[in-house]
Amino acid sequence: MSGRRARGLDLLTRPDRVEASLWRSRLSEAGEASRQRLFDHYRPFARKLAAYHWARRKPDNFERGDIEQLAYEALLQAIDRYDPHRNVPFEAYARLRIAGHIANCLARMSEASAQYRYRRRTERERLRSLSEAGEEAGEDALAALSRLAATLALGLMLEEDGPIDPDSLPDAQPSAFESLAWHEMKRKIADQIAALPAREADVVRQHYQNGVSFQQIAELMGLSKGRISQIHRTALSRLRDQLARFR
Repeated sequence: MSGRRARGLDLLTRPDRVEASLWRSRLSEAGEASRQRLFDHYRPFARKLAAYHWARRKPDNFERGDIEQLAYEALLQAIDRYDPHRNVPFEAYARLRIAGHIANCLARMSEASAQYRYRRRTERERLRSLSEAGEEAGEDALAALSRLAATLALGLMLEEDGPIDPDSLPDAQPSAFESLAWHEMKRKIADQIAALPAREADVVRQHYQNGVSFQQIAELMGLSKGRISQIHRTALSRLRDQLARFR
């Protein structure tokens, strides 16, 4: 009996069956939830294509984050335009769109601006999102600065849970105590993210853990970029306040 149950579970979790189920849901629901499930399913595929194109770039030309955002943008377009009734596998269809979109956009980007464009844009988005919290709360300048610094620090910790380039890791090793304390804090953060309202948790995971920009998250969730910024600000403020209770 256990063997038959295992084989049945294997049938349910086969990649081709999971993919078909996602597209059936997309056809029947046609909403943002089914679109987001498809995006999450194919995001590793798009990121892998981005890594391939990034590796083929000229030395010191473009940042990996820029190319990943282009791949995610093309993936969303492919999901919206793909017709499952046609006898063409989605990845074959999307591969051409992603490759073409990356090539066309990179050709229009200057080499000088490409070096810092993605990082600066992301930092500005986060800073603008978080600084508005103090303005809305009517805090004095010192309190607002303290609140902003604590929230930005939390954002940096969240970002370290995302994809890490092994070549960028420092050589110095932390002490056993530092390593234990750091991992314990990251565990608490992960637990608190899981406890966030669903929409806030989605924004935090997509932006910090998956590296998706506010603009792409907005398109993915069918919301405005300003609304995503507001959700991001609320989520990080909630996380900061919850973690403060563990001190």
